[in-house]
Amino acid sequence: MSQIASNPSKPPNSLDPYYKPMLTESIQRFLAEYRNGVTDFSNFGSIFSRLLQIVPDPPLQIIWFYSALTFHTSKLTNHHSSKRVVLVKELFQLLTSCSSPCSEVKRIAALAPVIYELYHLAVLDKKLLSTEVENLLEGIVSYSSICCGGGVVIEEEEEGLTVSGSGFSDVLRVWMVDKCSGGDELKVFFPIVSDEVRNLIRVGCGVGYLAGVVMCEAFLLRLCLKFGSGNSRVELEKDLHNYAVQTINGFQSFWFLDTFLKMLLEPVLPITSLLSYEDGVLLQEVLYDVVIRVGYSFLEPPRVIQLAGKHLKNLILTWLFVADTAIRSVREKGNQTKAFSYINAFSESCLPSQLIKWVTNQTVTGGKISKPNVSTPVALLGWLLIVEEQGVRVFDPDITKVQAKAAICKSRVEYVLPELKPNGNSLNESPLFSSAEVREEDKFDGDLEMADSVDTAFLVADDMITTTATDGTRKRKEGIKDEKEPQVKFVKHHFHATSVRETCLPIGKDDGFS
Repeated sequence: MSQIASNPSKPPNSLDPYYKPMLTESIQRFLAEYRNGVTDFSNFGSIFSRLLQIVPDPPLQIIWFYSALTFHTSKLTNHHSSKRVVLVKELFQLLTSCSSPCSEVKRIAALAPVIYELYHLAVLDKKLLSTEVENLLEGIVSYSSICCGGGVVIEEEEEGLTVSGSGFSDVLRVWMVDKCSGGDELKVFFPIVSDEVRNLIRVGCGVGYLAGVVMCEAFLLRLCLKFGSGNSRVELEKDLHNYAVQTINGFQSFWFLDTFLKMLLEPVLPITSLLSYEDGVLLQEVLYDVVIRVGYSFLEPPRVIQLAGKHLKNLILTWLFVADTAIRSVREKGNQTKAFSYINAFSESCLPSQLIKWVTNQTVTGGKISKPNVSTPVALLGWLLIVEEQGVRVFDPDITKVQAKAAICKSRVEYVLPELKPNGNSLNESPLFSSAEVREEDKFDGDLEMADSVDTAFLVADDMITTTATDGTRKRKEGIKDEKEPQVKFVKHHFHATSVRETCLPIGKDDGFS
């Protein structure tokens, strides 16, 4: 799953017109019989069993409907809660068997009903069924890792899915017939993802995207169940961190990482029904740490040669926003040592350099945009805003451009405007690390010395406004505040072929730009 190749000759089609009338009629028949108390649906389930045997690449809707018929028949005849995990395990085996002729991503996407059932089991009885649910989740994670491994070339949009008019929402109602009457089917069926992720499914997505959603749900559900282990807080945090790193490296999946990063941009994770507020905060902090520090070797060349540039660019852009949020979060908590370590980890990551390479390789630039010299997410976002004004379409959709400007405004991490050089150096040679020093005694109290010259620089609307502190005052964590307001100079900036140094006017000798 580390390489993705598009296949434009194969149009996205969610459900063959030949199967759609048969599926629609069968769903209506099932719902009517279920409401009338029927408990055995094998009479017309056998039709779909034969269909799955003769169709070389069955649509997900057919797989899900047939498995729902089998699962509901078994569930209605086994009422004891202790049997529920066994039934879900049998469902997992059935779905893997039915999807075996399909591609790797479709095999993973087919497991969505299993995650749906496991979630409700976890909510129903966290203590009694916890171990059984955890073991089954481990099996799902391992199965997904196997499907993702081996560097298999996968079609980017091998099968499109839309909720309306495709039988997709009808099949979801079959699965939720005993839990949901009306309302938002997607919110019930995909309970462990954010509204943004569900909306992308609603408007239409590829099977690869859906596979990423399934992996993300399994990942988060498994992490949540670890809070019932009885370990100390320190041991729990270490266990969460190790498992998260291991799973991300095991998946090596673009689709999983894309969904996971988008969810980390939300104020809270969608796990309120599983964890307390305090536990949810701890999990989010651990995941921030993992996202910053984990290696992304599966996104490095040559493993992503066939990954469309726009996909990789958008993924790294989302990672930039998450990295900035993580750095700002630990700074707000007063942990300056960890903030500095996050900045250092960011500068050593392979992702910023890949994003910079993508920008400089765009034909619209004609090779005239030099590589920046930056070491913080905010600084790199600032440079990206500059190059977009020069004609490179970086922020797509436009809302990400607004997010970039907001991140620069909010950030308390030092923002050094990128110095554009003809031959760009590595990120580690940023002025941030040459101008900011951590005194020996500060290593013990966790304080991070910030550069004297620049407090914050931010972008507003289509203009660039630079604010620079002139009194050289360091703000220490002891709480001493400057009584004198810093002097600022506002410069309306128009982006042409000139460099940042030429257009951002300095104030004084120690402003960091002279």
